[in-house]
Amino acid sequence: MKFDDVGQTFGALVRHARENRQWTQADLARRLGSLLGKEVNALAITRTEAGKRPVPLGEVAALAQLLNLELDPLFNPVRVAGSTEELERQATDLRAEIGQAHQEEVRLMAAYASVNQQLRQLRTRRDEAERELQAVERAIKGGAD
Repeated sequence: MKFDDVGQTFGALVRHARENRQWTQADLARRLGSLLGKEVNALAITRTEAGKRPVPLGEVAALAQLLNLELDPLFNPVRVAGSTEELERQATDLRAEIGQAHQEEVRLMAAYASVNQQLRQLRTRRDEAERELQAVERAIKGGAD
């Protein structure tokens, strides 16, 4: 990667991370401004994402914190080497790995939803049992008088 491309690459990272969080540019500007202790205009986010604005280092750090960005690849990119055939094979393998990770993510999300539902049902039953126990204890105490 050319160092001239770092701004565009950083902007794309910011945009991708913001969209994954379903934040608007105004949302990100507000959160960034809050973290930095100053007003940040949504246009600054637009220009940052487009790679059209030099971003001060403190703001880069704040954006990385807000969006959980990994910045090392910007400055220490992975070196890719090999013949076209080797690179195509590597790309195929990586796509398969990403597909498997996605399938596992979907499986875990379904398991999480199921466990979460079971947990809610358990808590509801526990709350009902606690209310019933309180009523029984009040009845015992009332009968002892």
